[in-house]
Amino acid sequence: MSEIETHAREITPEERLAFTPPPQQRRGWLARLRVAGPPDKVADASLLDASPLRRGPSGYLISFLALVALPALAASLYFACVASDQFVAESRFAVHAMATDAVSDNSKSKKATTSSSLVAGLSSASEDSYLVAAYVRSRACVDEVDKTLPLHEVFRRPEADFVSRLESDASSEALVKFWDRMVSAYVDPPSGIVTVKVSAFRRADALALSQAILAAAENMANALSARARADIMKLADAEVASSQERVVASLDALRAFRDKAGFIDPKMQALALTQGLQLLIERRIKLETDYEVSSRAMSREAPTLQALKSRLDQLDSDIATEKAKLTSRSADPGALANLLPEYESLLLRNTFAEKLYGLAADGLERARLRAAAQTIYLDVFVPPAIPQEALYPERVASSLLMAVALLVLWGIGALTAALIEDHKL
Repeated sequence: MSEIETHAREITPEERLAFTPPPQQRRGWLARLRVAGPPDKVADASLLDASPLRRGPSGYLISFLALVALPALAASLYFACVASDQFVAESRFAVHAMATDAVSDNSKSKKATTSSSLVAGLSSASEDSYLVAAYVRSRACVDEVDKTLPLHEVFRRPEADFVSRLESDASSEALVKFWDRMVSAYVDPPSGIVTVKVSAFRRADALALSQAILAAAENMANALSARARADIMKLADAEVASSQERVVASLDALRAFRDKAGFIDPKMQALALTQGLQLLIERRIKLETDYEVSSRAMSREAPTLQALKSRLDQLDSDIATEKAKLTSRSADPGALANLLPEYESLLLRNTFAEKLYGLAADGLERARLRAAAQTIYLDVFVPPAIPQEALYPERVASSLLMAVALLVLWGIGALTAALIEDHKL
């Protein structure tokens, strides 16, 4: 039998039982689980001389030990033996604002502009609750609390472990980040109740921190209320001052006009002139009657008739003069008819200025009521108390959570590596 026929012939069952296959290259998950069996045919007889390969520890096992087992063990030892206790002081408060029924600008009721109409009460202010909670988490609150309580010392107590404590050379930004870890402020959306939790390494520090935060938040609320009241009253006072200046200017213009005209009210002067004109007309009618009667009995050149005629002419001149004062036909700028339009214009300006002043004064009272409504109150119904036992760290739960998290991350990495390897083969 030729060499080619020898290599290509079928292997008998006896030879197959005596054949020990060399270790195959592992391919895929099934091969790694040692599911693959020996081949049905042998393509090369030289494989009979191959010896089994000795494999070292699996890379997955090494990575599991390095990335999961050892870190989880270290975390368990840290939480069990090293992690320092943290005490929590909790406080709850609601933010309220003064409520009033007299702050509407469209109100036409006079009682809405009087202090007796102020019906005060407390109304929920959810927006102010979020504002106060944001302030508790801000650097401004950290700086305010640091003025009364040395935060660097509080967060670096000897009881604190090297991982939990604040760095010795911590900057202001690092202090704010550490503050976010130790202080939390939560607002319940339906009710607007703010819950503040403060963690510290000592019981007394937790209580002192919580009290200092409440004091800082209340000071901030008072400052906001004072600023809002000041802004509202400032605008209202400015409007009243402007209206008052208009009234004073209009009164000065009226005073100057009266000094120039020589009388107080042109309308009253016109009434007096009208009455005087009526008397002159009545006298002329009577004198004209006397003149007509006398002219029938006397000559035209009689001294009596001449005197009556002179008096009639004088009355006609006086009547014409008085009529000219009441009409605009007179060329005299001091005539009543010429002064009356100027007086009416000044009087209209004065009336308008007084109306504006009255509206500004009314707005000032409403502004005062609105300013009272801007007052914010912190109603602390759960004051902080000194904690009795440490709530953090949760040693068992934290250890298990760390182990599970490491295992999940390792599993994701191992699966990704296996998929990449399978695509390469």
